[in-house]
Amino acid sequence: MSVPLVAAGLKEAARSPLAETTPEPTTATIANSVAKVAVPASLGTAWEDGRPLWVFGYGSIIYRVDFPVEEQVFGYIHGRRRAFLQHSHDHRGTISKPGRVCTLIPHGEWDSMFPNEPSNPDAVCWGIAYKVKSGEEKRVKQHLDWREKDGYTEDFVDVFTEPGKPAVISNVLVYVGVSANPSFAGPSSMEETAMVIAHAEGPSGTNREYLFKLCEALRFHSAHALEPYLDALELMVRRLIEEPSVQ
Repeated sequence: MSVPLVAAGLKEAARSPLAETTPEPTTATIANSVAKVAVPASLGTAWEDGRPLWVFGYGSIIYRVDFPVEEQVFGYIHGRRRAFLQHSHDHRGTISKPGRVCTLIPHGEWDSMFPNEPSNPDAVCWGIAYKVKSGEEKRVKQHLDWREKDGYTEDFVDVFTEPGKPAVISNVLVYVGVSANPSFAGPSSMEETAMVIAHAEGPSGTNREYLFKLCEALRFHSAHALEPYLDALELMVRRLIEEPSVQ
């Protein structure tokens, strides 16, 4: 279903021009390392200039929409789970003290990394698909490539809104930090991840803000959109920041 642009944080984001919302990197190391990452096999057809552009947000793009949009759909994708297993050197952390942000992990790959915490293969990842304003596709694509430069590569997914029904949008662009990218954090415990999020801060703000705004935006749309993993991580981080040493 299509919904108006009233989700948490969207009004604030709409006032921000593209050039002012994505900070410059602090070092060329990021760009050099990301350039070495192989683009994964796509699930759909790669976007070509001149065609409509849909983008699926599952992390900060859900609440920080810093590009012109003419339509949005709240829905989910199959086959992968959201996880805070991507280092952030340019937004929610620094080169010396990286933060943790979201990526998408295939269920089978998650099970290999966390054999004692198997993933539910039927679980879905909720997010928002945005249709970029007509005529702005190429400019927005260049902006998003820059915004997601720290280890992310392109993939294309189908977005669903109801079980048992066909996809409502196909070939939707999504940025994924695959496990082979140099900014991938690798297997780590919930406690380790929470500790990083509680402490880290970068040019775009604190790492905890990223997590809290994501959870808030998902709850805004549906009580069922926030998976147990995010719910538990949020609770753990909130408990940590109550400790004087984290302030």
